[in-house]
Amino acid sequence: MSEIIKKRVNESEGKFAKIFLNNGWRYAGKITGSDDDYVEIFDEKTNSFKIIKFDDIKDCEVSE
Repeated sequence: MSEIIKKRVNESEGKFAKIFLNNGWRYAGKITGSDDDYVEIFDEKTNSFKIIKFDDIKDCEVSE
């Protein structure tokens, strides 16, 4: 996992992100928190929170 992705996600709390995982899955939602190992997003479509391990992230898009 890229340190650039981790830095961008950690600095983007409150912003909308699309997170693409190594297994081909994708999650989209508002970043509600993160630490050194995990990021939490709120998916408005399913009205639920998803906690994702940084090691599982392949790519990420963050909207300004």
